[in-house]
Amino acid sequence: MSPEPLLTLFRNAALFWLLLFAIAFANGAFREIALVPFLGSDALPVSGVTGILLMGVAIASFVRAVRPGFGAAFGIGAMWLVLTLAAEAVLVVASGKPVRAVAEAFSGSAVAEGDLFAPLVVFVALSPPVFTLLRSPIP
Repeated sequence: MSPEPLLTLFRNAALFWLLLFAIAFANGAFREIALVPFLGSDALPVSGVTGILLMGVAIASFVRAVRPGFGAAFGIGAMWLVLTLAAEAVLVVASGKPVRAVAEAFSGSAVAEGDLFAPLVVFVALSPPVFTLLRSPIP
């Protein structure tokens, strides 16, 4: 693949990440507005699962539309991981918390308490190559 189509693919993937960010933001807002009043502390894991499902559908659609090769899909996932962690760090710092709060979100205790941020980030990062393999396995 020549550099220009690859750059276009990654530009489109970066723009698509903005949609993923919007999905995550809307999912979090829905959690706070609708789920927390009804479910209380159970709203966090429910929101994590709905976020993973919504993003899974979106990412599968993206992979189906652009049809990246496995290596490009892996690169897209890595880029999305970096973008997601950077956005989270900016939001955490903007809220007045220390940056280490991002690392704490990946702790086993956070996941045990129902915070599915870490699995969601890993899912987003790993899903483009997985969906690519589901589309057409490596020979």
